[in-house]
Amino acid sequence: MATYVQDSDVRPGPNRYVTRPGVAKEVACYVEDYEHPVIFTGVKSAEAFLDYTGAQDFFAPVLRYDGSSSDRNARELAEQAKALGADAIVAIGAGKLADTAKNAAHFLDIDLIIVPTLACACAAYSPFSVNYDDQHRFLNVPLHPRNSTALLVDADLIARAGADKLVGGIGDTLAKWYESEPVFALATDTTVFDRIAYQGAKLSHDLLLEESEPALEAVRKEAYNDPHVRTLVDTIIGVAGTVGGFGGVRARESGAHSVHDGLTRIAGSTQTMHGEKVAYGVLVQLLVEGKADEVASLLPFYDRIGLPHSWKQMGLEFTPDNLQVVADFAAGPQSPFHAAVPDVTAQRVVDAMRQLEQM
Repeated sequence: MATYVQDSDVRPGPNRYVTRPGVAKEVACYVEDYEHPVIFTGVKSAEAFLDYTGAQDFFAPVLRYDGSSSDRNARELAEQAKALGADAIVAIGAGKLADTAKNAAHFLDIDLIIVPTLACACAAYSPFSVNYDDQHRFLNVPLHPRNSTALLVDADLIARAGADKLVGGIGDTLAKWYESEPVFALATDTTVFDRIAYQGAKLSHDLLLEESEPALEAVRKEAYNDPHVRTLVDTIIGVAGTVGGFGGVRARESGAHSVHDGLTRIAGSTQTMHGEKVAYGVLVQLLVEGKADEVASLLPFYDRIGLPHSWKQMGLEFTPDNLQVVADFAAGPQSPFHAAVPDVTAQRVVDAMRQLEQM
C-alpha cells in the first residue's frame, strides 16, 4: 500500500464522480465486480436510503458506525469488515460516515464506494478524514493515499433530508473561497494547479450566492429534481472537493476551520452542524483580516438562508472563558490560521468574536 503522501500532491478526486437523480437506486450495479462488499452506514442514513430506493433490505452485510468519526471506531469497523472477508466498502451516509469509511478502507487497503445521503461538506469527495475523539473534539486530518473508486451523488436522495441540512453544506463550501484566497495571495510559488483551485474556490463562492436561495426554496416545496438543487449539491460536494484536491493544503483550511475546531472544545457545540460552525469561523477570520465591510455584506445572506453569526444562534454561552478556549486553539502555534494571517494571535481572535457579536 502506498504510504508516501504529501499535502502538496495533486488529488483530482474520486476515480468516478457520478451525479444523476436515481443513481442511488443502482448502487448494487457498481459493486458487481466484488465478491464480498460490505456496507457502512448509520441509523438515519440507512432509513433514508432504504426509503428512497424502496428496498426491503441491503444488498450486502451492514456494519453500523457509532457517529463519532473517530480513528477508534474506524479500526473497530475495519476489523469487523476483515472478518467478513470484505474486498470493498460501500459507505452510505453523511460526512462523518464517509470519513470513517475512508479510514477503514485505508487500514484494509480495499476499494471504497461512497453514496452521500447529505450534502453537508465535500467529505465524500476529499482524500482525507477528519477525526474526533469520543467527546467530539477535533483531533487531526489524516491524508489517505487512495481516494474512492466511485462517488455516487443522487441530488434527489440528498435533498429529501430537508433544506436545513443543506445550509451547513453551504457554510462549509463558502469557506473554500474565504480560507484559500488570502493563502494564495501570500504565496510566491503558485502552480497552474493552484490556479485551478483558486478559480474553483471563486466559482463555488459565486454559485452559492446565486443558487442557494432558489435551491433551498425548491427543496422546501419538495421539488427535489429542480436544477438549482442539483447545482447546489454538486457545488458543495464536487466543486468544493476539487479546490482542496488541486490546491492541496493551501486550499483546504485556514482561519474558518481553525475557529470551528476551537468551537468543538465548547460544551454543546455538537448541536450545531460542522458547516454552520465553519460559516461562523469565516466571519471571524474576515474580521481578524480587517475586512469588516465584507462581513457586513455577508450578514444579510447568512440571515436569509439561516447561517449563524452569533454564539446564541449556535446555542453556546458567550463567556470570556469560552472565548479564550476557542481563540487559544484557533491561533495555536500549529494552527492553519497562520497560513491566512501569519501574525494571528488569540487576542485578535477574541476581539474579532466580540466585534462580530456587536455587528
